[in-house]
Amino acid sequence: MSDLLAAAAAKLGSPEHLIERSAEARAAADGVPVEEVLAAWAGGAPTPTDAGARKAAPAAPPPPVAPEPAPPEPAPGPVPQPTTAVPVAPVTEAARVTAAPPPPERVSVAESLDFEAVITGPTAGITERIAAAIPRWLTVLFFAVPLIGLTYLVTFANGPTCGVGGQLAVDRLSGAVENCDGSEFAAGGGAGGVDVRALIGEGSVVYAAPSSCSSCHGAGGEGGSGPALAGEVLSTFAMCTDHIEWVALGTTGFQSAGRATYGDTAKAVGSGGQMPSFQDTLSADEIATVVFYERVVFGGQDVEEAVFDCGFAEPDAEEGGAGNDPLAQGE
Repeated sequence: MSDLLAAAAAKLGSPEHLIERSAEARAAADGVPVEEVLAAWAGGAPTPTDAGARKAAPAAPPPPVAPEPAPPEPAPGPVPQPTTAVPVAPVTEAARVTAAPPPPERVSVAESLDFEAVITGPTAGITERIAAAIPRWLTVLFFAVPLIGLTYLVTFANGPTCGVGGQLAVDRLSGAVENCDGSEFAAGGGAGGVDVRALIGEGSVVYAAPSSCSSCHGAGGEGGSGPALAGEVLSTFAMCTDHIEWVALGTTGFQSAGRATYGDTAKAVGSGGQMPSFQDTLSADEIATVVFYERVVFGGQDVEEAVFDCGFAEPDAEEGGAGNDPLAQGE
């Protein structure tokens, strides 16, 4: 049977499992063996087994023929014209079984691929798509991109800033100062004739030196064993002179002078840790320079304002008179 099934499948150009199911359905409907249907589909000839069985079967005797009654005499009238009967070719059993196999009523998911169209239903396990589906990754992207943009706008409402809270970026090795967009920093020719780029570069070197400011306050002013400077230094010291005094004297210097608090917020001396005194290890110029650096880079103070506030230049008479000179006070 497998040879007949393969031959029928090749003849009809359909998979064997579909041909077998169709042959079983045709054989059950016509009351003939499945092999005979397959043989007819494969080549149109019955199988040798069926042919031999038909030859061996004895022919049934013909039934007795009854005498035909005499035809009645025709009534007088017009003579009917003879009609010519159109011979109809009898439908033989071989022609009936060689017709194309009927499609099965039910198919599996794998079998459905062999047909141009199928009617799907729950028994077939096929889900019909009645609308175009958007890929999942594209749906996620539609929500993620606006969310990221909104988060950026909320976080950086005034635009990005360099470092943690400052306006300028400073190369720790070379001391080069840049704007936030990467362009070279220039303070409009220098407030009061001061080379601000050199000033910030020198301050960054002092700040990052071993056993200096960065060891307690962090390389980016984020804080460590000492309090954070980024975003906090200006609220603690509104005036640069107060800032310079605290760095110069430290905890022991304030306690020796009988001062219990420091800064505009009146923090208790010693509450945030032990602030060392730098008046014996740094010069007055170096203290003022590193304070200027902290206020501009970590505090975001305007550069020209810091130049006058920290006493590196004297403002013009029409802008407020003479300024304080913290370097002279430190000496």
